[in-house]
Amino acid sequence: MRRPSALTFLAVPGGRGYARGEMNPQGYETLPGADEVYRDRSLGLVVFGVIEILIGAFLALLVPLALLAWWVSGGGASGSSPLQSTVPLLGIYAIVAGLLVWVGVGSIRARRWACHLMLAISRIWLVTGVCALLISWIVLPGLLRGVGAAEGLPSEVLLIAIGITFAIVSLIYVVLPGAFVLFYRSPNVMATCRARDPRPQLTDDCPPRVLTLAVVWGMAAISVMAMPAYNWAFPFFGRLLVGASGALPWIAVLVVCVALAWGSCRRRLWAWWGAVAATVIAAAATVMTSIRVSPDAVVRALPIADDQMQMLASISWPGVWVISLVWIVVWASMLVYLATMRPFFPR
Repeated sequence: MRRPSALTFLAVPGGRGYARGEMNPQGYETLPGADEVYRDRSLGLVVFGVIEILIGAFLALLVPLALLAWWVSGGGASGSSPLQSTVPLLGIYAIVAGLLVWVGVGSIRARRWACHLMLAISRIWLVTGVCALLISWIVLPGLLRGVGAAEGLPSEVLLIAIGITFAIVSLIYVVLPGAFVLFYRSPNVMATCRARDPRPQLTDDCPPRVLTLAVVWGMAAISVMAMPAYNWAFPFFGRLLVGASGALPWIAVLVVCVALAWGSCRRRLWAWWGAVAATVIAAAATVMTSIRVSPDAVVRALPIADDQMQMLASISWPGVWVISLVWIVVWASMLVYLATMRPFFPR
């Protein structure tokens, strides 16, 4: 009989062998039993790692290209996009690019921390991508109709543009992260990483689901860096704070997100209660603001170019109650997710 090409992995001495991919009662991954056989996914780790590096390199390339385009278009002259709305977004691109390259190298080297971290990122990427796709169904047709009316484009061209846009959004925000999730959640992938690199890792003390929650707060903290591009617009319980008055609450949000990310990694109970409180407060602030502040008022508060302002003003925005309902669904889903995470935060 031909020997299997897969590797075997020994069980923890003194402990029972859990089935492949099974979680122990504390939520941590366990080693397969001594007779467990798995498929070697080293090639897949290299392929997906290279894809992550290529995506990171593409995002990094966008930074100088965007700055060059800003300079060619007028470099802050009247009617062009100010540097305030360009640099913060490019800073986020640079951070995400560095993160993807770092994780991609770790995947190629079959590091467990890289697989855990990429799985967490991919799950968040997929969820936000599905939400972005749904929002695109609501906003994008009206946006393209406004552009088509301004440019005098026929309806057939608009339909083709809508179809192409949805195909690209689906590929980037749904298909690609879905492939990452399916690959990195495989027990064979984790077993391969444990066999090739059995040393202690940074993520060994943090269950995968808790790591995902920590990454959520970490990404929320990074997203605060983009707020200068939107004139620090902050939804404050029925009012829209802009400029310096909006910067202070956003800085407070940054501090809270960093604290929740650290506390979640340490599985502190206060971090779970803090997450629930932060979600409830954010829900109240955004829903009340969406009811009282129209989308047109939000657009007028943004530091964008004149032509972009005219394009956004021509959009047929959904009604106030539709936007409010979307926010309610988003924050309610977050509360349900936090409720499922409660067992991972012991007293």
